[in-house]
Amino acid sequence: MRGQLFKKRKYYFFDYLFWLGEMAQWHYKSEPRRPDGESMLMLCIMTFIYEPIFFTAAHFLYGSPVFNWFAVAMIAGFLAILHCMSHGWIYPFSRRKEVMQHYEGRRFSPFRCYFFLFSLGFLLISEMYLLPSALMRIGGSKAEVENTQVEIPQRWRDYLLLHFRVGARQEVPHEALQHLINQDGRTSRYGQPVYIMQVRATKGDMGGEFRVRLLNHATIDEIQDGSRTFVECTWVKGYTTDSIRILLTGWYEVRNARLCPVDSLEWTEDMEF
Repeated sequence: MRGQLFKKRKYYFFDYLFWLGEMAQWHYKSEPRRPDGESMLMLCIMTFIYEPIFFTAAHFLYGSPVFNWFAVAMIAGFLAILHCMSHGWIYPFSRRKEVMQHYEGRRFSPFRCYFFLFSLGFLLISEMYLLPSALMRIGGSKAEVENTQVEIPQRWRDYLLLHFRVGARQEVPHEALQHLINQDGRTSRYGQPVYIMQVRATKGDMGGEFRVRLLNHATIDEIQDGSRTFVECTWVKGYTTDSIRILLTGWYEVRNARLCPVDSLEWTEDMEF
C-alpha cells in the first residue's frame, strides 16, 4: 500500500520539451522571441496530433460541404487548446511544477533546445507536403460525387491557397450546370475548372476587390435576393517562368437555364486582392 502511494511518476518527451522551453525563457528572459514551455508544448501538439488529424480528415472531406465546417471547427479547436493551455486545464500547473523539480540540477543546453525547436518546426512544414501526397497514394484518386462525372483536377492543398486568397469554394454543381460548363470553350481548352461556385452577397465573396466588377452588372441586393445568379469558375491556364500558376476566372449569369458570360479575369496566384 505504501509503495502504491509513492509510485514513481513517469516523465515523457513532451515533459522534457516543456523543461527546455522554460529554461530557455529563463536564460534569455531579457531577449524577446524566445521559446517557453507552452510554445514548445503547442509545437509538439501541432506536429504530432493536430496537423495529422487535420490533413487526414481533410483528405476524405475535400469536395464535401462538410469541409468548410470542418475547417472552422479545427480553427476553433486550436483557439480552445490555446485557451485551455494558458489556464492550466491542459498540462496542469501542478504537473509543470513536478517536471521542473524532476529536471532540477540537469545542465541546460541551448543547442539541444533549438535543435528540437527547429526539428519540430521542420517536421511541421514537411507534413504539409508529405502527408497529402502519402494519403493520395494510399487512398487513390477521389471518388466521383453523385455520378455527375465531376472531377477535382488539383490536389486539395492547392485549392486551399485559392480558398484563403480569394474566398474560393468547391461546390458540386447539379448535372445540368455541369453540362453547360463542360460545353464552355474554356473547359474544352484548359480542362475542368479548379473550382466552381455560386457568388453570394456575403462579405467573404463581395468584401474584396476580386469580384468587385460584378457590381457593374448587378447590385448587391439583386445577388442577395437571388433575382440575379452568378456562377464563378476558375481554370489553370498555364505557368509563368517562375512556375507560378496563371489562372483564368470567368463569371457567368444563369439566365433561362443558360450560362451567359459577363466578365473574366486572368491573374496569377501570387497576386493580392
